[in-house]
Amino acid sequence: MNRFLSVLLSFAFTVGVFAQDEPFALGADISWIQQRENGGVRYYHDGVQQDPFAILKDHGFNYIRLRLFVDPTAKIPNESESPYSAAGYCGLDSTIKMAKRIKAADLKFLLDFHYSDTWADPAKQYKPMSWQSLTTLAQLTAKVRSYTKESLEAFKSNGVLPDMVQIGNETVGGMIWDVGRNYSPGSWSNFAALVNAGIDGVKDVDANIKIMVHTINDKNPNGWLASLKSNGVSRVDVFGLSYYTKWHGQPDSLQRVAAKFAADNANNNMKIAVAEYTAKYHERVNDIIFNLPNNKGFGTFIWEPADWNDNDSGVVLFDWRSGTNSGRHANAYLDDYIGLAAKYGTQVPSSSSTTAIHNIIADIPQNAKIEVYNLRGERIYGAPAQGVYVIITILPSNNKTKRLFYVH
Repeated sequence: MNRFLSVLLSFAFTVGVFAQDEPFALGADISWIQQRENGGVRYYHDGVQQDPFAILKDHGFNYIRLRLFVDPTAKIPNESESPYSAAGYCGLDSTIKMAKRIKAADLKFLLDFHYSDTWADPAKQYKPMSWQSLTTLAQLTAKVRSYTKESLEAFKSNGVLPDMVQIGNETVGGMIWDVGRNYSPGSWSNFAALVNAGIDGVKDVDANIKIMVHTINDKNPNGWLASLKSNGVSRVDVFGLSYYTKWHGQPDSLQRVAAKFAADNANNNMKIAVAEYTAKYHERVNDIIFNLPNNKGFGTFIWEPADWNDNDSGVVLFDWRSGTNSGRHANAYLDDYIGLAAKYGTQVPSSSSTTAIHNIIADIPQNAKIEVYNLRGERIYGAPAQGVYVIITILPSNNKTKRLFYVH
């Protein structure tokens, strides 16, 4: 039996309606897409060129994450990953353009503020070059707040405010070094003040935007969160982790961290998300977060699924080299996400651009067999009612294609 079909059918008698205050987030960070497309890259699924947002949405994704740098064209002395982009990719203007595509696809939007001109990560948290004259904590907190506010006002004026904002990226060692380092107990107050300044900037624009803080699945992440909270950071909706097997171990390590988070935060409304992960163990990662008690799992965001693997999985989630670009991969894991969306009861947003099923069937070759399933894995034999469905097309060669479609 087809692997995708067997996944769906295994849920047929077990999937129920899950009591979640909002759908589980099946997300992806696709910040590189715009740069790749402008360089001539085109994206394919089942050999057909498609918009990458549509490819993800048709496979159950409902959230997109984008990174934002202060000035990606700035040159940081002695830094090999600088400038990040001479063309300004992942700067404010280009990110607003990407945000418009997110909203047009009726997907939710997480904006990741790095508060740097290039990658902010456990090894480096550079102060933006245009902020070099700001040397005191008071100066930097004021700047973080005003920069966050002004950036979000630009998104708002374009009608693309994010649903959630991430304050800093992989800030296990703090942010905006050296003032915001947290390597010693006494330095946590500076880091916390900068995080609160970022939150203030968000709330200055819209009090309803969710807040994520972000560290890594290593170096006692729950202790990191406890230190942040004990230093006065209280307005956090989602605790985000980066989880890569290359650096953070097998999924059992994520399971332990997530379980402890759920226990430690049983009496508050904070949830946990995997803000970055790769294709290997994608089902296990999602299951760990979704199955936490008391709906403590917010969701997951696979990192750059068209480009990146951690040299462990060996394949990206979907591959722009497929189709007419002489496919080296076949989007091997994408179909699993339709099954995950069904398993978790994820509500896929409706789309005005999708075609009624009877029109889709009319375009299928006459010698092909088609099968239609609902998201519980049940085969539909008559005319489908309004809702979300999976169509499987089976050609005489036994080549099968699967897509998610909506009936309005």
